Amino acid sequence: MKVRFINHERTKLPEEILKHNLEEKRKYFSEIFLEVEKSDAEVQAEGVYNQRLQNLAVTLDKVRYVMRCVFGDPKKAPPPLEKLSPEETVSFLWKGEGSLVEELLECIAPHVEVDILNDLKFKIHARDPSDSDDIQKELQKSLLWLRDEVRDLPCTYKCRHDAAADLIHIYAYTKCFFRVREYKAFTSPPVYLSPLDLGPKYTEKLGTGLQEYRKTYGENYCLGQLIFWHIQTNTDPDCSLARASRGCLSLPEIGSFYAKVQKPSRQRVYGPRTVRFMLSRMEKQPQRPWPKNRIWSFKSSPKVYGSPMLDAILNGCPLDREMVHWLKHRPAIYQAMWDR
Repeated sequence: MKVRFINHERTKLPEEILKHNLEEKRKYFSEIFLEVEKSDAEVQAEGVYNQRLQNLAVTLDKVRYVMRCVFGDPKKAPPPLEKLSPEETVSFLWKGEGSLVEELLECIAPHVEVDILNDLKFKIHARDPSDSDDIQKELQKSLLWLRDEVRDLPCTYKCRHDAAADLIHIYAYTKCFFRVREYKAFTSPPVYLSPLDLGPKYTEKLGTGLQEYRKTYGENYCLGQLIFWHIQTNTDPDCSLARASRGCLSLPEIGSFYAKVQKPSRQRVYGPRTVRFMLSRMEKQPQRPWPKNRIWSFKSSPKVYGSPMLDAILNGCPLDREMVHWLKHRPAIYQAMWDR
C-alpha cells in the first residue's frame, strides 16, 4: 500500500509543485520560463520520490531489527495490530473489565441516585448482545439504546451526560477495533561514539573519549515506526503515536465529561461550537488528532484503536451519513452558562 502511494504521488506531484512554484514566482517576477519551471518541478518531485523510498527502506530495517531482537526470527513476530472479533468487541465496549460501559457506570455513580443507577445496570445487563446471531448489529442497537438512556439523565456542569451520549453514539457507528500487540521492550547493546563521529563542534562538549550510547525500544516502537515511516528524525515514534492518535484513531475517554468527586471540578465546555469543531475535524480533517485543550481526555497509551474515521479510510468511503446526521440535528438538552 505504501509503495502504491509513493508511485501515485510521483505521478501527481510534479504538477502540484509546478502550480505552487508558478504562483509564488508570479508575485516577484514578471518573466517566467515555463519549460525551466517544469524541469525544476520534475527534479523536486523525483527528489521526494527517492526520499520516500529511502525512508520506507530504513523503516523496514528498523522494524526487522526490533523483531529479530525480541522474537529471534522476524517471521515469528505477530502483527502489531489484531482486529477484534465481534465477541471481543462486546467485551471491550459492553461487559468486559474496563469496558466503555463499566467506565461509564463508574463515572455517573457519584452524580445519580442509587435507585436510578441500579435500574440502569439491570437494563444494561438485560441488553447484553453476546448471544445474538448478529452480534455487531445487536451491539449497535444496545449502544444506541444506552445513548438515549444517558441523554435522559439530568446534566449539570459536573456531569455532561449529553456529551457522553454523543461519544456513545460515535462508538456505536465504529465497525472495526484493533488490539495493540505490545512487543517486549528492550535496550540495545552499547554503541561507542567518538566526538568526531558527531562533528567537530561536539569535541569541546564531549571531550576526546568515547561515549557509550544505548537505545531503548518501547513496547509500541514498531507500530509507531510503521505509521511514521515517512519521518526518520523521530527517535521515539511510539510516543508520537499516542499524541497523533487522539480522536482520529482512539476515541476520547468517557470520563472526559464527568468531574471526579475527590478532585476539584473544572468547567466542561460542550456547546454548539465544540460540537461543530468535532464534526468539522471528523469530516474534513479525519487524519488530524483532536486537541487536549478542550473537553476531551485520552488514554496515554491506548490498548485498542478504532474510530469511524479509521473505518472510512479502510473502506474507502465517507463517514457514515446516519451517524453525522444525528450529531448535527439532535436537539440540545443542556446549555451551561459558558457553553457557546
